[in-house]
Amino acid sequence: MALKITHKYFTVILSLSLALLTALSPFAIDTYLSAMPDMASFFGVGINMIEITLTIYFLGFALGNFIGGPLSDSFGRKKIALTGIVLYCLAAFAIPFSHEIYMVWLLRLLQAFGGGFASVTAMVFVKDLFKGKQVAKLATLIGMIMMLAPLFAPVIGGTLLLLGSWKLIFFFLAAFAILILLIFTFFIPESRPTALITKQLTRKQFIGNYQLFFKNQLAVLLLFSVGFSMSGMFTFITSASFMYLEFFQNSVDIFPILFGSNVLLNIILSIMNTYFLKKFEPDQMMFIGLILQLFAGVILMVAVLFPAPSFVAVFMSIVLYVGSLGMIMGNGTATILNLTPEISGSANATIGVTRFIISFIAGTIPALFHTGNLIPIGIVMFICTLLGNIFFMMYKKKQVLL
Repeated sequence: MALKITHKYFTVILSLSLALLTALSPFAIDTYLSAMPDMASFFGVGINMIEITLTIYFLGFALGNFIGGPLSDSFGRKKIALTGIVLYCLAAFAIPFSHEIYMVWLLRLLQAFGGGFASVTAMVFVKDLFKGKQVAKLATLIGMIMMLAPLFAPVIGGTLLLLGSWKLIFFFLAAFAILILLIFTFFIPESRPTALITKQLTRKQFIGNYQLFFKNQLAVLLLFSVGFSMSGMFTFITSASFMYLEFFQNSVDIFPILFGSNVLLNIILSIMNTYFLKKFEPDQMMFIGLILQLFAGVILMVAVLFPAPSFVAVFMSIVLYVGSLGMIMGNGTATILNLTPEISGSANATIGVTRFIISFIAGTIPALFHTGNLIPIGIVMFICTLLGNIFFMMYKKKQVLL
């Protein structure tokens, strides 16, 4: 029996449920980072081949977003979310039974598709039920809760690795998906108005929604600003195991602390963002986050160019780089959705598709051009934040002209 919108705890329960839904992919990405060397040994491949399981996830997630967004407009948010969760669960369960790395790649693509199919509905649940600044506040709150996943994911993964093997991590991901499936089945109502659920989607409707989005120049410029700023973080995530465990020779035990530091700052800035949204517009707060990220990107790029990069400089710049997204992602998403209210499902899908396709490209570059140092990583992350800032400046300029 789904909760009614009038229930006094509805907003809290919905926020927590949507945070769990959006945490599917952070768990799928971050839980097995410390297990990558073990997986490389098991499959008899280099660690860069295991890193590709991450970039493949970005691609599959983008595809799931692309298809799931318009379908959620036509068939309803809940049905699409449940379908995606089931696909994610089945793929995660099957991965431990793989004997070739190529089979893992294929199953990761399916898992990612399911994750993208489900996660694309999260923000449109919010957009269906709330308006204006409340969307930005809830987006930031959900993002803050969601960012707890990367904080705990490496700890969970490391613990499961000690208890058994990397295979336990994927069984955990399947169990986590089952939990979310039960919550959404019994507690979360359909948010799409019945009159708008057509239960059909023609090719013209599917393409038409995206055409409508790309006609909105402000939304498109913000889309690329958010996409590039996010892709820098995923470039780091793809290479985190190599950076901290192999290059700087840190132990698996402290890997969760190093990785979690990024999340802590992200949460702090998310809390600050929620407070300042009482006085400032979402795009104003987004601009502050972008400047912080650009500063971190410059420091990181300079640090990795030294023959022996300083661990402190690299670590601190990455913490600020990733943490700044607490003021970028939620505000950027809310602003885009408020600019395109009539096609919110497709708009949210476009955000996911764009940021994960860019992340797939950006994250794959260091994995393919594995040089044994941090230079490719630092340069790609700097270029990503630079482009994010450039597109935002273009957005502000266009906003003044319109």
